[in-house]
Amino acid sequence: MTREELLRILDFTESTRKLVEDGNNLSLTDARWNIIAFVIRRHFEGKLLTITSIAMASNVPYATAMRRIGELIDEGMLLKRARTRTGKSFSFHPTEKMIAEFEEYAHRLKSLVGHTFGFSQGGYSKSREENDYYFGASYMGSRLIPYPSVMEEGIGYDRVIRILCPSDPTFKTLSDMSRNLNEFCGGKLEVVNLSLDALHDEVIENAKLPNSRYDIMAVDLPWFGEFVEGGIIRPLTEIIEQTNYRYSDYHTSAWKGSSYRSEQYGIPIQPTAELLFYRKDLFESLGLVPPSSTETLLECAKALHNIKPDMYSIILNCAQGTPVAHTFMQTMASFGQPVIDLPKIGDDFTVEEIESQKLRPRVDSEGGRAAAEFLMALLKYAHPSSLQCNWDQRIRLFSEGKAAMTYGWSIRAAMFEMNEGCEAHGKVGYTVNPPKLGVKPVSPIGGFSLVIPTNLAEDRLEKNWQMMTYLARPDLMKWYTLNGSFSSPRFSTSADPEVRQFSDIFETVDELERRGEIQNWPRPPVPEFNQIVAILGEEIHKMLRGILSVDDALSRAQQRIEALGER
Repeated sequence: MTREELLRILDFTESTRKLVEDGNNLSLTDARWNIIAFVIRRHFEGKLLTITSIAMASNVPYATAMRRIGELIDEGMLLKRARTRTGKSFSFHPTEKMIAEFEEYAHRLKSLVGHTFGFSQGGYSKSREENDYYFGASYMGSRLIPYPSVMEEGIGYDRVIRILCPSDPTFKTLSDMSRNLNEFCGGKLEVVNLSLDALHDEVIENAKLPNSRYDIMAVDLPWFGEFVEGGIIRPLTEIIEQTNYRYSDYHTSAWKGSSYRSEQYGIPIQPTAELLFYRKDLFESLGLVPPSSTETLLECAKALHNIKPDMYSIILNCAQGTPVAHTFMQTMASFGQPVIDLPKIGDDFTVEEIESQKLRPRVDSEGGRAAAEFLMALLKYAHPSSLQCNWDQRIRLFSEGKAAMTYGWSIRAAMFEMNEGCEAHGKVGYTVNPPKLGVKPVSPIGGFSLVIPTNLAEDRLEKNWQMMTYLARPDLMKWYTLNGSFSSPRFSTSADPEVRQFSDIFETVDELERRGEIQNWPRPPVPEFNQIVAILGEEIHKMLRGILSVDDALSRAQQRIEALGER
């Protein structure tokens, strides 16, 4: 199980124990469990443990807490380690024994819940066998989601809600099907679609106005740092708690990607994972298996070179500016290196405590150099349009049979999955972005979440929140999919039989989410993100064109990004 799923099980267990212990005489406070739960939670969150914080978490008198802590140390469950040479200051850590016993408990609890409520296909087992559902999702079985129902309380036919969003598939559906949406919500929607860069600029310009031109905006996940620090978007944590909004059905990566420094600012509507798309028919004709590493990907590219006239091994998203910058950052992630220095927890990095003031780029690093050399090597087998390609052009050429492989956002698979006339239809397989040997696979999460601008009039907040949550409902998510948006931030939508029949991609993304292989750290939401993108978009493109050497490009980019942190 992933760290996020283990934390959800811990949340569930603590809630049920609190229900028994609080406000009745059915049970006494269990100091031992309170200590273990607190220690495990802080461990999975990568946070420091002190004797004072542990004692407070026990919820019993200090002397009793100290006895329980001493017992856990004696049992080898808790490690007390000196923090200084004098030995007067200590930190505390769960031992491998405590972690293993909690994971065993979590597996057994998950199995029991799945068996009891019919979420799991198998029966209850005390073994550590994996269950076939994700703990915490509000719709855990493969249930047929009905056609969208109308809002119980419409927004009002005299009310216009303006939505600013990109021209991506989900939002194209909102625009094209606005008449249907007007009937669903009992009001009128005005959808404004812009390109990615134009959308970013419009959000900033709108923030300068006394009153927002838009009720709801869709923003790219890496922009959250910039927009939160700039006071552009409104925090939603309070209204989520007040309305008891259920978010357990969302993919963890999408939900956490819509937050910034532990505060929720967005509701996922169109998240997407970057995957490797490959032509199954061509791989089978040569007896190739899908690449599982950057090394085998290069071998496949070499084997597929000139397999057909006018077909190339791969097509890349390397146009100057935003496209090539994103490609480089995502390639760095395949070599286990984020573009800036981030705290590491286990095999992954965390952006939860990201700070602009501590911006330290890692472009000119071992991982950055490996990523650059890999792209240079891959370019030898790439379609010649790669250096002019953006996201749409890359997928269009792949769909037309001009390349055997491409990296692609999962949402754009609809271009060939729903077009029986294109060359790639029915012939494409999907896999996680192949990493360097020995590095954990990671597919970056991208896409958009709905937010509310800070300069929105207060009297519009309630209806806007209702509209946001309505647009992100499972039945609406399914509706977007049936109309060509291959994106599902909800387990329930991905599990729907009608959704799954469209493409294997939904099952692939769900499985990667369960394994914790979809992450947002490859494109960290630091406030300077767009400036970093602009710098990489210039220097890396010059490198790929042969104007700069690898060393010069990385050094120049490193120095320019370092200068951002000095301002």
